[in-house]
Formats: sequence, structure tokens, C-alpha cells
Amino acid sequence: MQHLKYGLVSGLLLVCLIVTIPDANAKVLFEEDFEGGKLDETKWHPKAEWKIMKPEEKLAALGKGIMDTAAGQANTTKKKDFKDFVFEADFNAKKDGKITGFVFAAQDLANNFYMHQISATGSGHTPNNLRWHIRLKGAWQVFPEAFLKGEKVDPEIWYRSRWFIKNYNFKVFVLESEDFWKDPRGAKMRKIADWTDKSRQFRSGAVGFRASGGEHMQYDNVLVYEDGDDPFAVDVSDKVTTKWAKIKTRK
Repeated sequence: MQHLKYGLVSGLLLVCLIVTIPDANAKVLFEEDFEGGKLDETKWHPKAEWKIMKPEEKLAALGKGIMDTAAGQANTTKKKDFKDFVFEADFNAKKDGKITGFVFAAQDLANNFYMHQISATGSGHTPNNLRWHIRLKGAWQVFPEAFLKGEKVDPEIWYRSRWFIKNYNFKVFVLESEDFWKDPRGAKMRKIADWTDKSRQFRSGAVGFRASGGEHMQYDNVLVYEDGDDPFAVDVSDKVTTKWAKIKTRK
């Protein structure tokens, strides 16, 4: 009986290790859930306008912390070698501005990057458009395009965004966060935009967010991974690197 007892304990420990230890071959490149109470400056550049706060909405996936920003221009990850990847984040275009700004391939914080705005219903800047931007040597180029198939994104609602970035091409999908987090693996997201930078400005760089004066937006659950990876796998035989994603969905 003594040997059987030790055998059972050893078996349970092995199962726990299999479930909790991330797969060393996983292709998750970056993750951030803003749960620490303050901005993690090992991941991001310091930014006074980025406030880490408790969410007002009763959405379990938001946990105890989100990032809230109004103005301040662009801020990005300190990691700056993202190239051909999938970027995901929950976002909320607040009533002040009704717009959100996503930064990609940033070469620096001020003058050279892509900045793409999801402009929501009621925005003063081409509502229900994907406003593609190139920031080149401090000057803006903007190419607004209406969402595909008449899709709409409303302010004051949390959405999950998924961006596929490859060879200067950007494909964007969204789904209401409440629906997405019920089943991250099986969620059917809606494609709202597809654009290619024909001038081929920036092949790789940092990622982040951008808000200017008069705008107000919130973000959470940032995840960057290689295309083809499955960061939401829950089977113990699969990759389990994004533990926070599964923990939040189980609350």
C-alpha cells in the first residue's frame, strides 16, 4: 500500500507538471494582461498617459486590470523585432473620440511606424472605417477604407481584435469580447479590413497603441504569436503558454 500511495502522488505531480509547464517550443512572442497594477516597464516604454485601472465592465476576461489612455501619442513594446505575426488585443473605443489606434512595425516612438485606427460608429473621422496610416519621417499618410461587407464597430463595447501581418499586408478581424472569450479556439471572428502597403515602408518593428488629444480608448489581453500557432490550446498535449487567457475564461 505504501508503494501504491507514493506511486499515486508521483503520478499526480507529473500530471500537474504537464498541465502547468509551458511548451518550450511554443511560438508566443509577447503577452500582456495589465494585471500588475502599474505599467510593466520591462515590456513597455514609460508613458504617463497610460493608466492601469480596474475595468468598469463585468467581463471576466478583463480580470482586474486594463490599460486606459487618452492622448500621449504612440507608445510601444521594448521588443522591436516583430516580423510576420498575429497580434490580438481586446479594445474599447470610448465615447470621447470613438476611435482606437494600433501601432505596428515601429522604428521609433515618434516618427516612423504604421498606425491603424479602428474608427467606430459616430466617430468624427470616417466612422466604421479602418484608417490605415503610415508615419514616415514625422509626416502622416492616411488611407481610410470602409469596413468590409458593411460591418460596424460600436463605441463603449469591448471587442477582440485579431491582426494578421505578413509581407506589408494587414488583415483585421473582430468579435465582441464577451462572445470571443466564451470559446477562444472556436470563436468565429468577422473580417473587417484588408490592406497592403504598396510602398513597403517597414518590414518589422515594435507594436503598441496610440491616442491623440480628444481620443479615449482602452485595451487588454495583448497577445503576439507566430501565424499557425494555437495560443488558446487547452489539451495537455498542446501548447499552454498563455495561462492567463485560460485562467481568465474560467473565472
